[in-house]
Amino acid sequence: MKKMLILFVLAVMTAGPCLAQRTSIRDEVRKDRTLPLGPDKVYNFDVPALTPAPKGYEPVYISHYGRHGSRYAYSSRTYGFLHDALEEGAEKGNLTPYGISLKKQLAPFFETVSNHVGELTRKGWDQLYGIGRRMVEFFPSVFPDGAEIDACVSPSIRSVMSMTACCLAIGQSRPEVRIFEHQTWDDLRAARPNMGYKDAYTYIGAPCPTQESAESFIGRMVDWRTILGRIFIDPAAALRKYTPADALDYLYMMVAGMESLDEEIVPDVAGIFTPEEFATMWEADNYLRYREYYEYLAPCCSIFEDIIERADTHLESRQRGADLRFGHDHVLLTLLMISDIEAFGHFGARPEDVAQTFQNFRSPMGGNLQFIFYRKGVSASADGLPETLVQVLLNGEETWFSGLAPASGPYYDWTAMKSFLEKRMDLFRQR
Repeated sequence: MKKMLILFVLAVMTAGPCLAQRTSIRDEVRKDRTLPLGPDKVYNFDVPALTPAPKGYEPVYISHYGRHGSRYAYSSRTYGFLHDALEEGAEKGNLTPYGISLKKQLAPFFETVSNHVGELTRKGWDQLYGIGRRMVEFFPSVFPDGAEIDACVSPSIRSVMSMTACCLAIGQSRPEVRIFEHQTWDDLRAARPNMGYKDAYTYIGAPCPTQESAESFIGRMVDWRTILGRIFIDPAAALRKYTPADALDYLYMMVAGMESLDEEIVPDVAGIFTPEEFATMWEADNYLRYREYYEYLAPCCSIFEDIIERADTHLESRQRGADLRFGHDHVLLTLLMISDIEAFGHFGARPEDVAQTFQNFRSPMGGNLQFIFYRKGVSASADGLPETLVQVLLNGEETWFSGLAPASGPYYDWTAMKSFLEKRMDLFRQR
């Protein structure tokens, strides 16, 4: 136990090679209108070209974890807070001129979205369909006739529909592959283990390095009275049963979530936050999610266990195909922390440090982590590279592990990667 805690402390203290690139994260967020959307950022298909594999290597297998696509707000309170506050404000004469105008604009919007909380939107379907098409387009050798695609999913309907869209695209592109989609309690191990799945391991968890509550952090970062004061004459009265932090977070999620909806139903809500306030709200929400998701580090190790087990089985059998897992942003971001991809596993001790290495917009709607396995062929050059290389893609872009050197360019030795991932997981689990 003591040894594992020492390893954890060392991991926290050791700086990654690219941390300097993130010292201006707040400037980045203020310059790019999509970044303050956080996990409501929509998937971007316009990514840099991939680095060609070393000569003689061919893609043979894909292991994947993906978030569902764009959706309506996942909680009724995201819409309900402002709807109810506006209704009560109108009854009690507590609306500013802007509040009166906003209530009128939002009336048809609230009527439309009230029956669709948590559902996948058309944008979300198109995102996952496009991701499936790109898998086949970019890595056709993974999907020959007879290749097997196994897909499991979290029990949420938006995740199930996302899986269906992705698998439909693969099946339509390559009709001769065999696809099996399923959702069972056992699938939680690979799709959403923090939902309560228990396996043979006893997990340990180190305390979160930042001890300030999310509510406290939001409270000192954002002036809630100024923001709510644009809509309500008496901002405190508009809170009703909610804390200022909750009210602001519901407003932020509602505004950010407009990006996922069909344009014809989206009202103009630009006046709720100034651009500076919205960027600050992103940092506050980012910290809130970090504090919440940190608790999932231990159980989500089972996903990497599943990735390793299934990859070794595929490689040994020489059967081509893919294992696809579909779930949520909190799982994808937790996987980045466990594996220390892009230094996500470097946990700052102060709340102000969190945004430097943890950015929730790295799990946009449709976000995904793909491990592309390459096998050496007979034409491979005698360059000393291992039999199996792995290219890791985050949202379609090549990414890197902090603390693991690649074998060639962005390609990693699978044996070395397995060892690295096992050591990372051992920071949080006990056999």
